[in-house]
Amino acid sequence: MAHFTYLTNEDIGDQSMEGYDCYDSAGEKMGDVDGVIVDEANAPRYLVIDSGGFFSSKQYVVPFGEIARVDDDGKQVYFKTLTKDMLRSGSYPEYNDQWWETNDYQAWTGHERQVAQAYGHDHEHEREGRMDYTSDLYARQPESTQRLQLMEERLQATKQREQAGQVTLGKRITEHTEAVNVPVREERVVIERTPGSGQPATGQELREGETIDVPVMKETVNVEKQPYVREEVGVRKEAVEHTEQVQDTVRREELEVKDGEGLVTETGAGMDERQRRMASPEGPRPTDATEARRTFPGGESNRP
Repeated sequence: MAHFTYLTNEDIGDQSMEGYDCYDSAGEKMGDVDGVIVDEANAPRYLVIDSGGFFSSKQYVVPFGEIARVDDDGKQVYFKTLTKDMLRSGSYPEYNDQWWETNDYQAWTGHERQVAQAYGHDHEHEREGRMDYTSDLYARQPESTQRLQLMEERLQATKQREQAGQVTLGKRITEHTEAVNVPVREERVVIERTPGSGQPATGQELREGETIDVPVMKETVNVEKQPYVREEVGVRKEAVEHTEQVQDTVRREELEVKDGEGLVTETGAGMDERQRRMASPEGPRPTDATEARRTFPGGESNRP
């Protein structure tokens, strides 16, 4: 995790920009330089400016890559895109130097992201969740540098919804034979004979052709069909996800140097004289012991 040190003009001494006025690209004065914030390699990352009057003083940190030019003779610093109106409107976050006194590392890292967001490209200045100090926002190029941008194409995959098909649900009737076993009853006539009493049948005569009718009953099976709810079918949609690979040919520009005389030396990004002083192996030397009270060693307290 990055190790930062906040150095005021008093801390830096003769290497400071004390008395330098700050201007936007329109030439409006925004304030003056109050100090610089350097990383653990003593490379300057932010310029601290003081804006406003004695009773309404406000401080802001400006990434070093935002510096357009420095006029050492006139003691003036000019910025590229930061304007005085941005400070007035509150669209640019205000800085609080008490974060260093209280060692509030969380507040400082949150402020860094707000500063990057103010330039509209916060995602380009982060790498793996941390600020990417190798981006142009934090590294100032020499004023005489001519820039040639090398472009490359990148695949940008987008997704759109479209109808993949349609599912229609309906009903149809099928037939099959179903057998049901039903127990049924039927009557039978049973004739039972028993001997008579042997007594005379007084008053009765013999009659030929006398009959008795005995109804014989039986059960028959009647079949009726009654519809029942056999099953209910519910219909819904759910999204499933899979990975689909797309590929295409992309192009990129490569640097081509034509130098038959051996006049070219290729290096990394250069720095002006003040940056070289700030990023020297010794770094900007504080003039007193205040540096220890203004250091964030990866979020751990280093106050005496």
